[in-house]
Amino acid sequence: MAKALLSASKFEVSINKAALLKEVTVGNNGKITGREIRKYVYPIMEEARADLIRDFHSHSITQEIKSGANASNSSGTLNGYGNLFSFIGFNKGDDPTVPIENILRERLNVKVRAAGNGKFKITLTNAPSKQEIFSVTPIPWASGSSWAEGMEKGISNLGSFLYREGGVRGSSSGSFSRSGTGIQVKNRLRSSNLKTGDYISGMIQKFLKNVIKF
Repeated sequence: MAKALLSASKFEVSINKAALLKEVTVGNNGKITGREIRKYVYPIMEEARADLIRDFHSHSITQEIKSGANASNSSGTLNGYGNLFSFIGFNKGDDPTVPIENILRERLNVKVRAAGNGKFKITLTNAPSKQEIFSVTPIPWASGSSWAEGMEKGISNLGSFLYREGGVRGSSSGSFSRSGTGIQVKNRLRSSNLKTGDYISGMIQKFLKNVIKF
């Protein structure tokens, strides 16, 4: 397969023309054009994007949040207590994963240009990034913070999280439940922290590796 190099500063791939000619035949004279390269690499990049979408939908955190305010803690991030939807404090009936899905499904644009010395440079625009996803996943009660990033770095106050499957209306401190089943109380109820791990960052990294496999 043609060897590809990914630029760390910009999402660009450089490929060797001679190596790619072994895989793509154009006409009888063996010439290769940017258009033909694009026709070759675009399906590869789309396949990588499709894998990314599948990884997102199958992830236990995504599935738990999409299950709403009465879900079980199937991801294990809360030590089995309550669920992520109620803990993070999403509004009942919302699906906070939709903004991420919209980014992942945005059409990829592939541009090809000659880079000299028998090489072409491929630029992929509209490629999903973890920074973009973090910017559209705000924590309802923490301005400037991302719940998707919090799944990797941590979200505080799990010890003060009170969950009631039958519903929570409020507390003497004046707090209210956005989700209807969870609330943050004044007193600490338990000594426990959110279990963090790879989520969006791991998926995006896998996507980038899949893109440059060709």
